Amino acid sequence: MKDIKKLTTLSMLLAGAIVLNVIEMSINVIPVPGAKIGFANLVTVIILYMYGFKEASLVTILRVLLIGLLYRSFTVTFWMGLGGAVLSIITMGVLKNFLKVHMVTVSVLGAITHTIGQVLVGIYLLETELLILYLPLMLLISIPAGILIGIISTRFFKIFNPKNKQNTRFS
Repeated sequence: MKDIKKLTTLSMLLAGAIVLNVIEMSINVIPVPGAKIGFANLVTVIILYMYGFKEASLVTILRVLLIGLLYRSFTVTFWMGLGGAVLSIITMGVLKNFLKVHMVTVSVLGAITHTIGQVLVGIYLLETELLILYLPLMLLISIPAGILIGIISTRFFKIFNPKNKQNTRFS
């Protein structure tokens, strides 16, 4: 029964991440091509702290793949997003599990490595090092975005702490 509850919760979180991703793709919050705040990464951070690295990785990769299927878009931007997501989740998993840093720090460094991963994949696929010139601008956006996602994640866990016996939403 516990596995069914976990699977159901992860499925709902995946659906939520997809919805956040679709909404964010529909509205241009940041006037820089390809730049997003990354609200779907909020779900990644929450799952990382609720369940762990394996579950957060699975949901993150599934989200990227399903968005690619939804938009029938397995172009360079898809691969850049996937590369950024993989590097980001690995970084966040290491930071959380081995270095035990604060959730905001995990989120910020996840956002930074996501951006770096995207640019590295872009350089490889487009066969141009000029894309590196885009990195400072993207980092300028990803750092405050990572801070925002980290703050929202921290507040989420203050309200919905799964270890809090009075709150049974995650028990």
